[in-house]
Amino acid sequence: MMPTDPTPSPYDQDPIISFSNVKKAFGPKVIYEDCTLDIYPGETITIIGGSGTGKSVTLKMLIGLLSADSGSIKAFGTEVTHLAEPKLLPIRRRVAMLFQGAALFDSLTVAQNIKYPLREHRWGNEKKLDERVAEVLEMVGLPGSQNLKPSALSGGMRKRVGLARAIAIEPEVILYDEPTTGLDPINVRRINGLILSLQKKLNVTSIVVTHDMDACFTFTDRIALLHNRRFSFVGTQDEARASPDRYLQEFIAGGKGTLDEDVE
Repeated sequence: MMPTDPTPSPYDQDPIISFSNVKKAFGPKVIYEDCTLDIYPGETITIIGGSGTGKSVTLKMLIGLLSADSGSIKAFGTEVTHLAEPKLLPIRRRVAMLFQGAALFDSLTVAQNIKYPLREHRWGNEKKLDERVAEVLEMVGLPGSQNLKPSALSGGMRKRVGLARAIAIEPEVILYDEPTTGLDPINVRRINGLILSLQKKLNVTSIVVTHDMDACFTFTDRIALLHNRRFSFVGTQDEARASPDRYLQEFIAGGKGTLDEDVE
């Protein structure tokens, strides 16, 4: 009997997203001297680091909310570093972001919030929009909540609606910006479980910014530590635990490391 081929590693593929020698500053405040990071199809990578080190800046540069000062950012083989707004739209159709505060429109219902990007991307007629809204709300455990306003939702529910909106357009990449900040332990576990289950169900590539190391070790494939204006460590959970990097070990043990002024 011929031996079966081993399951291919995602790291044998070309990166789906690549940051190379990216520099970014806000006035005298240098965020990145050399942001270099490859992200591979289907993986979940978690970016950790002290407050104000620029973790969320990474996500915002990828989708054009912030521009890099120099260096290269590629997504799906396209250089996005200096793309004009109209030319960013094809990238944004393939990348969705769950913002830290969920970023829901308070004047719109849950259904209207989720339909907003669907209409932007011309998903279909009203019947198809209603079907998609019901489908994604079921995925995040909020069936039947279409007519509620954000003011009627708890913090955890708002995050789940934001996540439903993010996955509604069937993105290939999901960006999570501090998805559990401000939530109670029950909702933290619920959001972490959703990230893990959606990763398996949708087979998307996920980039998660978080301070929560318990969450990190729940769902991540690799960890990227942002320190001294660069990614000083990138590796698997086992590699992180075995690393001699003292700053990394402080994070794993629950330490905060050196904190800078918040720029995220």
